[in-house]
Amino acid sequence: MTLRRVPLAIGLVATAIGTVLAVVGAPLLPSGAVSDLPILAVAVFAGGIALLALLVRSLDGERGVALPDTDSQYVTVPGDDIDEALAAGAGQEAIRRRVEGVAVTVLQRDGLSPEEAKDALRSGAWTDREPARELFDGTPSSLRARLSGWLSGVHPFQRRVAHATAELRRRDEER
Repeated sequence: MTLRRVPLAIGLVATAIGTVLAVVGAPLLPSGAVSDLPILAVAVFAGGIALLALLVRSLDGERGVALPDTDSQYVTVPGDDIDEALAAGAGQEAIRRRVEGVAVTVLQRDGLSPEEAKDALRSGAWTDREPARELFDGTPSSLRARLSGWLSGVHPFQRRVAHATAELRRRDEER
C-alpha cells in the first residue's frame, strides 16, 4: 500500500463507520435523540472527509512543479551602479559624471563625436525633456522642486537622474 492509499483507506473507514452509525444506531439511541441522528450522521461524514483531506495534504509532499527561488538569483541590469550610488548617497558630481559617460556613449551611437556629445549635453540640445536637460546644463534646483522633493522624499537630483536615464534609454531603444 502506498502513502496515497493510507489516507484514502482511513477516510473510507471513517465514512463507513458514520454510515453504520446512521443506519444501525437509531434503534440504540434514546427516543428523544432520533431526531438528532441526521445531524450526527452529517457531522461524522464531514469529519471523516475533513480528516481525509488533512491526511492527504500532510502526507502528500510538494505539490506541483517546484519553481526556482528567484530571490537568490541576481541579474545585473544596466544602470544598477547608478541606482546603487544614488541609494548609497554618493556625491552628486560622481553620479552626474557616470550618467554623462553613458549619455556620451548613447549620443556617439547617434553619430556625434565625444566632444559634440558633451556640448549637446551642456547646451541641452540632446533632449526636449526639461528635467533630463537640467541634469547636465547646470540649472540649479528651484525652491518649488526642492520643497516638492522634501515632501515626496525624492530629491530633485534623483528626479533629474531618473528623467535623464529614461531619455537615454528611450534614445538607445529607438536605434
